[in-house]
Amino acid sequence: MLLLLACSESTTADIPASEEPDAPEEPDFPDLPTVNVKTVDGEALTFDYVTAPPGCLGQGITNAKKVCGRMTIRQHGKTLYDSGDYEEDKSGMRIKVRGNSSAWEPKKPYKIDLELPVDLLFGDDEQKYRDREWLLVRDWQASPYMLIGTTVNEMLGLQWTPRFRYVNLVLNGEYMGLYALVESVKRSTRSRLNVGRYGYVIELDAYWWNEDVWFETLLTEEPSMKYTFKYPDPEKIKPERIDYIRDYVNRFDDGLFYKNHFAEYIDSTSFAAWLLGQDILGSYDANGTNIFITKYDDTPETKLMMGCLWDFDYIMMTPGRWSESHNLSYFVRLLNNGRDRSFANAYRAKWNEVKDSLYDTIRQRLEAFAASEEGEAYERAMIRDMQRWGWHPTPLKPLIDQAIAWFEERRVWLDKAIEEATQ
Repeated sequence: MLLLLACSESTTADIPASEEPDAPEEPDFPDLPTVNVKTVDGEALTFDYVTAPPGCLGQGITNAKKVCGRMTIRQHGKTLYDSGDYEEDKSGMRIKVRGNSSAWEPKKPYKIDLELPVDLLFGDDEQKYRDREWLLVRDWQASPYMLIGTTVNEMLGLQWTPRFRYVNLVLNGEYMGLYALVESVKRSTRSRLNVGRYGYVIELDAYWWNEDVWFETLLTEEPSMKYTFKYPDPEKIKPERIDYIRDYVNRFDDGLFYKNHFAEYIDSTSFAAWLLGQDILGSYDANGTNIFITKYDDTPETKLMMGCLWDFDYIMMTPGRWSESHNLSYFVRLLNNGRDRSFANAYRAKWNEVKDSLYDTIRQRLEAFAASEEGEAYERAMIRDMQRWGWHPTPLKPLIDQAIAWFEERRVWLDKAIEEATQ
């Protein structure tokens, strides 16, 4: 969900930059909000690179230090938000480099932890959306993939669609590029993944080896992947809670892989919508991480549900074939279960529900974005971002036209492929 950022009564007062002490330098393209982060004494964001142990996959980082500082968001010469100088539990923020393989790239993703919760996207209900935890996510080579991905997530009716806003980032006086300021994947009692106190947000994760707490199940078909925790907090989770969710997922695995029954353990509609989203997007990099699953409490009345689509760096990359997620053992078994066709039926039904409107919505949103003032500002920021990181600058309109054409072809291919796959 793309939000237009505007001044709000809940933000710092709108004071012209010339009247503000220590006002950050205005960038060359003021139409997009500029996130300006200054760490205390200019302290650098440090971390260590790490590669997977034998038999595991991936590369990531460890020992990423949270550095204290101050953050402002400015647009059109006005301050929309000011965290103030860092004072624990009172003002300021902390920032660190985040990500796995993406953190190995020159352009890093970041995580921000505010000392006081705020809705940095300034929506209509600040109390609902305020939070301490926010992300600065890079769109791969600065294409509007986040807009496309969240549109698909919203249209498919997954349980939560992350809100975001395109921004420029200046870190300790250095222009870092064009980012999406986005809600993080976490449990929240007001918004995001609103599971109960005794609920769970887990991730089927190829990077489990870089986490302190994880569990494995009967899913021997994916030996490189195990489950990690978004909620409860891995630092605070009790052993009995790990035992409960591991045993529950084990029962699902056993039912799916060995006993040909699974419907009592999962919400088939949400699993079907998540897989369909990956197939619509043509995701190439969506079967090793960012597979978020929830259970709303620890009672038999709730089932496993897929959380949301996430990580759109490698979409529109599987023309004429399924997304990589389609090849995960879970979904191979779910689609091809001869005894229980509930998942296959839910997958086909969700496609039939959205196919006539989804592609028109994608096209309309992309065209509207390209024609808007924000889209024009995005293009200027995108070109400067590409120059900053040594990529060849590309105008926005050809990227939009290519995306629209890709999805038009994708719809034709999927319609036939889904009919054949779900007979």
